[in-house]
Amino acid sequence: MIKYLGSKRTLVPRIVQVVDALPGVRTVADLFSGTSRVGHALKRAGYRVLANDHNAYAHTLARCYVEADAQDVLPDAPRLVDELNGLAARTRAGAPPGYFTRTFCQQSRFFHPKNGTRIEALRDRIAAWSLPPALEAVLLVSLMEAADRVDSTTGVQMAYVKQWAARSFRPLELRAPELLPGSGAAVRGDACELTATLGSFDFAYLDP
Repeated sequence: MIKYLGSKRTLVPRIVQVVDALPGVRTVADLFSGTSRVGHALKRAGYRVLANDHNAYAHTLARCYVEADAQDVLPDAPRLVDELNGLAARTRAGAPPGYFTRTFCQQSRFFHPKNGTRIEALRDRIAAWSLPPALEAVLLVSLMEAADRVDSTTGVQMAYVKQWAARSFRPLELRAPELLPGSGAAVRGDACELTATLGSFDFAYLDP
């Protein structure tokens, strides 16, 4: 999962334990889903999860980890991940930099330019495929997580290191995300407005 200062990685087992201890809970609403660590863990525990976040990246993560049904996107996802890795291996630096490389590799130092070029090429290929939303989200998340493994940041927003981190020189390599059977729901909007239209749920998790 993606490095993030607000991640609940170490708290997830306790959160699931609290929900498990409550009677009659079948559906959980995660109104500020972020990286979807909590929603993914609750789905794995057998709950139906309704995930919401205002941010586009978080909505994509929730579509992958909460909404997507593994039975629907497998085996297409691993096959397409392999195809993207092949494209990454063939992509070489030297092409005119696009927005991503200029912004995040040259004007700042989040990623080494070699990987910036690969990220752009793979993002364009995913968009060109015009895939169903759930499958597209799975591939975008595999790209996001691959980028996270070769970034040159400290895991804090806008905090990149002055010298290239050792991992930033590693070639970009995608892995299929851990997909779970069953489907949830992933929406993107204002939590205060959505609570009236999200549907019925037994428990709401509000990330502090």
